[in-house]
Parts: sequence; C-alpha cells; structure tokens
Amino acid sequence: MSAMVRRGGRATLPDGGEVIWSVADGRRGRRWRAETIRAGVLTSSLLLEVGVDGRPVRLELATAAGLLTLHPETGALHGNAVTADGVRHLTFPWSDDHGLEVDGLVIPSAVTAHRLAATTVGEGSLVPVVIVGLDLTVRAAERGYRRMDATTWRVEGDGTEETLAVNGHGLPIWPGPAGEWPLELEPPG
Repeated sequence: MSAMVRRGGRATLPDGGEVIWSVADGRRGRRWRAETIRAGVLTSSLLLEVGVDGRPVRLELATAAGLLTLHPETGALHGNAVTADGVRHLTFPWSDDHGLEVDGLVIPSAVTAHRLAATTVGEGSLVPVVIVGLDLTVRAAERGYRRMDATTWRVEGDGTEETLAVNGHGLPIWPGPAGEWPLELEPPG
C-alpha cells in the first residue's frame, strides 16, 4: 500500500439504504468496517481485513440471519455461519487470485478491483470469488472484472452485472449522496 488511509463516511445506496463505513491502514494491512441500514433497520455489519498485499485475510459479517466468519489458509477458505439453526462449517478452495464478495455491499468488490488496479483500461481478469449472501449462504463463482476507465469497473458473472467505481486509494466512489472525512476529525454537520 502507498499512502496510509484513515477515512470514514456515509453514503446512500441505490436501493435507498445507507452505508456507514470506516477504513484504516496499519502495519498488517487495511481494516474495513461497514454497516448498512435500510428503512431504519440495521441489515448488516461487516468487518473485512486485507493484508498489505491487497488480499482478504478475514471477513466477519453479521445480518438478521446470524454471524459468519471466513479466513483464508493455505489452499482453502475456512469459516462458519452461526444461525438460529446451529453452526454450519464452511470450506472453499482458495488461492492468491481469489476475491470475496458480499451481496449488496460494494466494499469487498472494491478491494478486488483495487488489487487489479494495474489492469489496462479495456482489459479484464476472470477472478474466482466466494460470494456471501445476506442470508449467509456462501457460494463459489467466477466474475469478470473489466476496467472501463481510470476509476470505473464492470463486474459480470454468476448471473449478475454491476458497475463500481474505485479511487486511487482503493475506496469506493459511492453512486449516491455521500460524505467522507478523516478518522481524526469530527464529521461535518
């Protein structure tokens, strides 16, 4: 990572929900935290840790369905989902090329796009991903990440297609109204 990033913010999501987020770089990498709120109800809480190499090292997600933890180890992604029905142990193939995605949350996809930042405009990469649903279902898939311009990415595959924008520091450029500030200062207003 280049310059140390310590930011927080809020943004309006395309469905009218809101995300409140923070990101902080440290010696071991970057830590993201985010909460989504829809119709005044907390719908998810995310912790995503990323190593200095830009690859995910830990994902924790809390939703109305329960709690999920995933962490890569050599050759495998391990973790569990704890729901009202009990504990479901999870194991998926994993490599340095893999990415994580969470349905409805742009931050994990932005992490993958930032890792691919050296990609030339117009070029793309097929990325193996593990996708987590807000119902804590987890599935493996492949997504095509194609760089459209300096900040915009087209992500396609597994029956979905989305556009996301990521700035040079690896932070999402939110599509709706947003505010952002340094973690060391009080937020405006």
